[in-house]
Amino acid sequence: MICPHCQTSLLYRQRPKRICSSCGRPFALEPKESPFRLHDLRLRRLADRLSDGRGLLYTGPQLYFAAGRRTLPSTGRHYRFAAVGYTVLIGIVGGALLITGVLPVGPGLAGIAAVILVANLLLLRIRSRLARRSTVRMERSYADFSTQVLRPWQRVYGAPPARLTRDDFRPPAVPRPRIALLCPDRPTLSCLAANGAPATWQLALCERPEQVPPGVPVLVLHDAGVAGIGWARRVREALGPRAVLLGLSPATVRTARWAVRVKEQPVEAAELPPAIGAEDRQWLLDGWWSPVAALPPARLLALVQRGVDRVAEAADPDRRRAGQVGFLTWPTPA
Repeated sequence: MICPHCQTSLLYRQRPKRICSSCGRPFALEPKESPFRLHDLRLRRLADRLSDGRGLLYTGPQLYFAAGRRTLPSTGRHYRFAAVGYTVLIGIVGGALLITGVLPVGPGLAGIAAVILVANLLLLRIRSRLARRSTVRMERSYADFSTQVLRPWQRVYGAPPARLTRDDFRPPAVPRPRIALLCPDRPTLSCLAANGAPATWQLALCERPEQVPPGVPVLVLHDAGVAGIGWARRVREALGPRAVLLGLSPATVRTARWAVRVKEQPVEAAELPPAIGAEDRQWLLDGWWSPVAALPPARLLALVQRGVDRVAEAADPDRRRAGQVGFLTWPTPA
């Protein structure tokens, strides 16, 4: 790793007890021990990326997902483990039978090879089933990340990573909100509050439906998953037409390169909106989902801006008429 202080390239033995042998200064993160193999310079780069070059504040979960998204496992790992495991097991059992003389060498080797081939062919036939039953989760929990990354950083540098805000940042009161945003994820609300969303849009940030102020449109922000979509459906039923669903939508996160996609066990059935397409519906039933807490600040703010624009357009008759005319639909003379 590179020393974050003197930029010296250090072998593991040259950085005992997280101290650079060149400059003698301590560093916070040992990549061989830290979650997601982090070191100080990489964490700083992640923090800079989340700030988007304009000083945006971010939360611990946003940093956690940014650090761990590249280490998410593949759904094919169970098939690979099973193929290697069965091949090794058959080889060990067959080798023991050959050594003890139970099997003659020539036919025995051929038989062992045939059994290995058949076992792998059978595994290949159920490969898609194994992939569907597999889970994809972050390598380490957020609690581990806080303990093993954020706490050592605070201890060494005397402050949290630059522009990190609290996960439970209290949203400021908005006396006369024009619009509300409802999201059950508190760190997401903290990110919006810390970056001035309430003042920018006269936006009331709410964690629960009963906190929503009366008589204003409500942007509903939720995870892309069976649970998140179900929660949004219940909110819309409770709030009626003033609820505007922002997503996250499976159609967006299912293929987006920036999205964090995790997976639980599949479900056989779920009450999903008819507008969700067949591929997205199957993706959800297979157990996939994407947490709203993983959205970087810039993308989160852009999503809320689009929601605010939708509300403004719905309230403006001129903009509604312009939308009905369309970009390439020209009025014809009478």
